[in-house]
Amino acid sequence: MKDDDRNIMIVVAYDGTEFQGWQRLGGGARTVQKTLEDALSRALAGSINVVGSGRTDAGVHADGQAANFWTTSSMPLDTMVSRLNDVLPRDLVCVSAHAMVPSFHARYRAVSKIYAYRFHDGLVRDPFLVRWTLHAPAHLDDQAMRAACAALTGQRDFSALCNAKEDARGFVRNLVSATVERRGDLVEVAFIADGFLYNQARVMAACLYEAGLRRMTPARLASLVESRDRSAAPGALGAYGLRLVKVEYREEDFIR
Repeated sequence: MKDDDRNIMIVVAYDGTEFQGWQRLGGGARTVQKTLEDALSRALAGSINVVGSGRTDAGVHADGQAANFWTTSSMPLDTMVSRLNDVLPRDLVCVSAHAMVPSFHARYRAVSKIYAYRFHDGLVRDPFLVRWTLHAPAHLDDQAMRAACAALTGQRDFSALCNAKEDARGFVRNLVSATVERRGDLVEVAFIADGFLYNQARVMAACLYEAGLRRMTPARLASLVESRDRSAAPGALGAYGLRLVKVEYREEDFIR
């Protein structure tokens, strides 16, 4: 990094179906990070290393994944977005670009993230939704799902609802909100938290799914969270129903 280098954050959206996750892998694997780095290096005529706000698993989608990189290019941001989209594949798009302060880091400066999981409970499976939704075998009781959300929100130990190994912060996260919204045959659950453990969003979605099928009561879910017993909780739902909706940052991280 030189004094005249620019720290740029881009927001990208992608259909994760044909990506092997976010993180760059060996052996030529098609990942979001590698695809972005190749496209940026081509658009900006220089080697670019991209730092993501976090890793999405293979098959997980994004409306608003954030990532930053350093560049010597003086290209205007709107031109940068256009040039990047000219060379990106059709299942990955750059939504916006922002100039950031030198200390900005897409992962460590994130204040909160929003993940959402989408269900379809129509009588017949919709072939146009199978890449992005989990089809339920029966009508989901969205009121029961909303009632179960109360067992999840707040600062809690989520060791029963993730597949993570303990990290420096342990298993405690602050789940700011959990909401359920129905739009016709689509039911979407959304989670806002200061951070998520491995598979946490997909396991929480599985719990609300069980509540929607009337197989888990709010009291049972509260007891499960309190137990910290991973073996007692449902498995993680398929990646295809999950997407990273948005990553939030502080105003002072942006250069206006």
